[in-house]
Amino acid sequence: MNVRPDMPEDAIEAMVARLDAAMSRVEGAGRAMRTRVERAERAAMEARDSDADRANLAEALDQARGREALLQEAAQTASDALDGAIEDLRKLMAEEG
Repeated sequence: MNVRPDMPEDAIEAMVARLDAAMSRVEGAGRAMRTRVERAERAAMEARDSDADRANLAEALDQARGREALLQEAAQTASDALDGAIEDLRKLMAEEG
């Protein structure tokens, strides 16, 4: 089927072949773009996951620091009590000695 009667059949076939080749290149470029977009989406999801992990770690660190402060306070209280008991024992020993 010839679109233009003055155009030879082999010229139409050549145009169809060029169009087909061009479409193949466009499809290839589309596949490559989809691949890049998918990679970028995966990277964005990993970055969001990393941000969430960092936030969770920061919260856990804050909680650990809070527990550490309470433990330090309890240790100081125990140390002060022991110091007082040792001092009392020394006084008693000095009085009896």
